[in-house]
Amino acid sequence: MLGVERVGPLQLAFVYRALRKAFEGGKHDPGAADFYYGEMGMRRHADDIPRSERSLLTAYWALSG
Repeated sequence: MLGVERVGPLQLAFVYRALRKAFEGGKHDPGAADFYYGEMGMRRHADDIPRSERSLLTAYWALSG
């Protein structure tokens, strides 16, 4: 389609972070935790993060999932 951009994992991580902060501000901690987990998942899938950070995020994902 013309005029449509593909959104990558880092852009989605930014959206998850904003939603998490909104839920934290509303004192809805379970919802905020879900968005935090989503944010970490998007950062884990991003291609342009350092390998060490990706390894740390993968370990977090494996232990939390």
